[in-house]
Order: sequence, then structure tokens, then C-alpha cells
Amino acid sequence: MNLLGKSLPPLASLLPFEAAARLESFSRAADELHITQAAVSRQIRGLEEDLGVALFDRRNRAVFLTPEGRQLRLVVNAALNQISSVAESLRGAARRHQVVLLSQLCEAFYWLMPRLSRFHQRHPDIEIQVVTTTQPLTEFGGHFDVALH
Repeated sequence: MNLLGKSLPPLASLLPFEAAARLESFSRAADELHITQAAVSRQIRGLEEDLGVALFDRRNRAVFLTPEGRQLRLVVNAALNQISSVAESLRGAARRHQVVLLSQLCEAFYWLMPRLSRFHQRHPDIEIQVVTTTQPLTEFGGHFDVALH
């Protein structure tokens, strides 16, 4: 039996909570998340009802974290940072099949381009990004994996 789903708060409410806690404003959180202030307020109200505690003190159009809110913010920030880190790592692994190839403009146009479609047919999992320059390759300051010289 999976008890994790029963003990977790509504996950959709964690991003609005994190943004509102960090920005100390439901309105600014709404702007950042591209949703309405009312949606942020509803998500946080639902989170508070689910947990049975107030997470924010609401005073004169300002919001402040309660001790319980500060406790949750620490855990939510750590969890979201960890998820973000793993997601970025996975995205990086997916991009490892991309090769940035640097070439002189003429070589790319006359020699490389006619051959790229055949390469792609043989290696469909490798994405080639061609970067061209008119300056000497040794003077190129950008990122590339291989150079055609």
C-alpha cells in the first residue's frame, strides 16, 4: 500500500507556496508563475487546510511566514532544488548526443552541408549544430566540440 500519496500535501500548491514565501507577496508570486493572485491565494489556502496550520500571517496586504510556514519553506526549497538539479543533470545527459561543429563558412557551405543528410541518416541519434565563422578557427572564442579544418 502506498502511503506516500496520502501523506503528501497537494503538490500543485508547492510552487505557489514557494514563490509567495520567497517573494513575501501573493501578487508577485502570481506574476512570476503567470497565474492570478486569486489562484495563488486559493492554492495556499488549500495547502493550509490540508496541513491544518496557517503558513502565512496576512496583515494589511502583506504576508509573513508563520513558524510553520518557515519550516515548510526550508523543506520545500530543499526538495525543489534537488528536483531541479536532477532534472538539469538528466537534460544534460539528453544533450550529450549533440555535437557542436565549428567550420569556416566556405567549407561548411560547399563541403559539409552536402554530406550532413547522409550522416544524419546513419546516425539519427546525434544532433549536429553547425557553427560557422569567417575568422581563423584558432581565433574563435565560442563553444564547440569539434572543428572542421
